[in-house]
Amino acid sequence: MIGDEEMPKIIWKGIIKSEKDFPTADIPKNAKKLDSEEDMKKMQIKALPFMIPSVLLCFICMFVKTFIANEKIINVGFLFIGVIIGFLLHAIAFPKNATVYIGIMPKSLTAVALSSSPVKRNRFIFLSILPIILGLIPLAIFCFSSNSLKELNGILFGMAIMGMVGVYPDIYNIFKILREVPTNATIQNNKNETYYFE
Repeated sequence: MIGDEEMPKIIWKGIIKSEKDFPTADIPKNAKKLDSEEDMKKMQIKALPFMIPSVLLCFICMFVKTFIANEKIINVGFLFIGVIIGFLLHAIAFPKNATVYIGIMPKSLTAVALSSSPVKRNRFIFLSILPIILGLIPLAIFCFSSNSLKELNGILFGMAIMGMVGVYPDIYNIFKILREVPTNATIQNNKNETYYFE
């Protein structure tokens, strides 16, 4: 059983109206600002190409499974439960000493997990990719599960969508980090700005 000391501190913020409500941090004076889009909507538009492969894979899996079954194979209500589970798994993946704020941002029509805790570059990249892994596993189980298990199928497909599709802005940021941030650097967010330092 996972103890509290092994998990990040997760705080529910509810509705997050704008980037001004993102958590703040004391950034070291030697830190450099990552060249990235700060406006969520603009960043999401730039990141859209990174969402296409995941959307296609999920769509193909759903289409083929539904076509073979020739009937409805998921319970839509349980799909939303799967989305919530996938979202929480993303938040739990942060370092154990991190404080993670989770909430809904209507402005960009997305759920967010935010933290201003410093994270080493490679760990930051791993945290950004981890939700995809946590989405591929339930998607694979979904593909081979019984068509009659509509509730389970809904949860699995919801987790897959959250893990694989919902993190496309994070994948966009990974490419920025790989090109700009040194391997041994530490990354830290301050509101909607990202900094790195050694």
